[in-house]
Amino acid sequence: MTKTFASALILSASMLGAAAVQAQEIGYPADVDHTASVTREQVRAELRDAIAQGSIPAGELDVAALTPSGDSTHSRAQVRAELRQAQSHGLESRGELDYPPVAG
Repeated sequence: MTKTFASALILSASMLGAAAVQAQEIGYPADVDHTASVTREQVRAELRDAIAQGSIPAGELDVAALTPSGDSTHSRAQVRAELRQAQSHGLESRGELDYPPVAG
């Protein structure tokens, strides 16, 4: 047996193996018929409402965005004092990966 013939035989055997593997994938995953329960316009309207309400999360975590609760009852000095206290206890969060904030 020559080197060329042996190389051709090995190549054809490897190609047959690759073809057999691909043949197993036919029909996977199974085709599923499904119908939508809402129309495209209804989905778009729901998305517009969610964006307007601020409930679409931004960032890497799936946490709904916070909405403002109205007028603040604290003065700027009180807020700064609370921030300094949170910083001294290690409760200030930076970034998105430590939500909700944890001590440490």
